Amino acid sequence: MPRRIASALPSWIVAIAGTVFAVTFGFAQWAAVISSTIGASLVLSFVVQLSMQRKQGLVNRLAFTTAGSLVIGAVGIVVALARNGLG
Repeated sequence: MPRRIASALPSWIVAIAGTVFAVTFGFAQWAAVISSTIGASLVLSFVVQLSMQRKQGLVNRLAFTTAGSLVIGAVGIVVALARNGLG
């Protein structure tokens, strides 16, 4: 498995778990739950990338991880809107 994907997986797992949790249980504040989940995912991605202690490719790995987390959040928001509506 490439280093880029291996370092992104923990962040993406947190994003998927939080988004699925918010959409499945249909919270009234699903937008806040998804937003805070994506925020936690981004902080986790930064911690994982810094713990690797490898300078080369840091920006590319962070961009890859961040883009994946944002796509997961966007899909979750679309599903939550379709399922719960705005209210």
